[in-house]
This record gives sequence, C-alpha cells and structure tokens, in this order.
Amino acid sequence: MNKQKIFKASYIRKLQGRVENHENLDFYNKPEFIIDENQVRILPEIKQPVNLYAKMNPNDDFQSAVALFEVYKDLKPIEASDHRLWTYLSHVDLFPYMQERWNGEKSSKYILDHWFLQSSSQSNLLSDNLSGLWWAVHISKDETRDNKYELTKVLFKQRDFAFRTLGTYKLARHKEAVLGILEFMKENEEVLSYKRQKKSRLITGYLNMYGGTKPLSYYSKNHFKVVLEGLKPKLIKI
Repeated sequence: MNKQKIFKASYIRKLQGRVENHENLDFYNKPEFIIDENQVRILPEIKQPVNLYAKMNPNDDFQSAVALFEVYKDLKPIEASDHRLWTYLSHVDLFPYMQERWNGEKSSKYILDHWFLQSSSQSNLLSDNLSGLWWAVHISKDETRDNKYELTKVLFKQRDFAFRTLGTYKLARHKEAVLGILEFMKENEEVLSYKRQKKSRLITGYLNMYGGTKPLSYYSKNHFKVVLEGLKPKLIKI
C-alpha cells in the first residue's frame, strides 16, 4: 500500500494566491486537478487508503464522515490538524467528491471557503468540509455503545450544529461534554423535533456558560445530561 501524500505548505500558499487573484478558477470545474508532483511530500507513517472516493457519499455527510474516519482512524490529533493533508485530499484523492458535494459557482471566495483549510484552530478544523468530517466523528464516537457511531448520527442530523455551532465553543474540546449533549439529544428527540437549530444553539450556549465557572474536564457525560435536564422545561416552551 502506498504512503499518504500531502502538499508542501509553500505550494498551498501558491494555490491560494492564484485563487485569490482569480486565476485558474476553471481548474475546479475539470475532471482532475493537475498538480505539480514536485510540490508533494510523503507521510511515511500514514498509509494512503484505496478507493476512498467510492466510499464517500456527496448526498450523505454522515456516511462520508464515517468512511473518511475509518480509513484515517489511526491519525493522531496533531496529524489530523495538518492543513497540508486536507488540502491535498480536497485537490487530489477526493477532488471528485468535492466537486459533487460542493457544486456551486466556482468563484474565488467559494473555492477558498470549500477547498482550503484556513487554519488549524478548533473552529476551522470542525467547519472545514473534509477535516470537519473527521473531527466530528472523532469527538462523537462512543466505544462503549454497540454502535460506536450512534451518537455521531445524532450530531449529523443538523449540519449547522456539527460544522458550525459546536466548534465555536470550548465544549468541543471535552469529549464527555459532547457525548453528554448528544445522548441527551437522542433521549429527547420529541423535544427537539421542531425548532431544532434554535434549541441546539441554546443547549451549547447554556453549557458553555456553565463551563465558564466549572472544570469541564473533570465531569462525565452523565453530569452534563443532568445539567441539561434542568434546561429541558425551557426547551419544551420554545
């Protein structure tokens, strides 16, 4: 099996610069993105998956996220924070997927927003269209359940929650908090069956304020569920 390839950082800056200058935008409409092979590095510790694109589904982010995570499940967090990897995948291995999933007008801003990971900050890692898939599974999979991706599916019921809302809060750094939120949401589907976006934002905002005075890393997921039970009457009234 081949080793995973990534772009050199200097090459990414060059590609970004061209897009910012409205150059080569038509490249993103072609069947294949032609790259300079001299601008590629090898990651000797990471194997390049075979036929990853075939496992992805442009119409189902949950399926794509699990498929992507499964082939890269051995990535260390620092490796999964490397923009060189995700930018390579978006332009090479998963270029056809990106074209199908993000088939809007290829303006300069649209390409920069969808094909490039802007930084390795928590919010950007979770909002990026490829790294966000991996990180969403990473923070939501629960090895204690029969189906370890059961709560991940809850997370992906609302794309905005998975890729935007959760990543803006420090809660996303605490797996037990994330699992507590998702388990509470799963057990209270009837409460969240309407105005889900507004209620999910209230949940994360509420726990974020709670975490302002509490050491979140010390608590189990059940603690967060108990805290959210106190919010339940307000959620029902919305």
